[in-house]
Amino acid sequence: MARQIIELDVREMLKTKQDPFERIMATVQQLEANDVLELHATFRPEPLLKVLGKQGFRHAVVEEATDHVIVQFYKSREDLPIFHLDNRGLEPPQPMVRTLEFLDQETQCQNGTMGVEIWNERVPALLLPELTERAFEFQVTDEEEGTVRVKIFRNQ
Repeated sequence: MARQIIELDVREMLKTKQDPFERIMATVQQLEANDVLELHATFRPEPLLKVLGKQGFRHAVVEEATDHVIVQFYKSREDLPIFHLDNRGLEPPQPMVRTLEFLDQETQCQNGTMGVEIWNERVPALLLPELTERAFEFQVTDEEEGTVRVKIFRNQ
């Protein structure tokens, strides 16, 4: 099965004082091995980070706004938090533009405390020299399912 990002937005539940824990855990149970849960919340959910951490999930956190936090949960052996962008289905140059905008806007990527893994349909030949020019390192993995994964990071 192809890897996918499963989005779950619980901001409205939180704003109306509902507890989204059961809904989140039900979604976690449906994840395949390579899937990523992308949770949209109104705050950084520290207790949930601990609960899912004990189940072997790593996480990456991005603050979109003061009341919009995106947390991605995924399985990995790496220590560096990795945020995932699924660029499959986008027409060129959108995968490159989207990736570079994220890297430029996210301070954690700039200072090397978080990496990015993009999922493309092909090797992003024009993106790779641009990453090198911007002092990012990358690893390219071509998977059999028609997905090319590019892990992008900056050494601290």
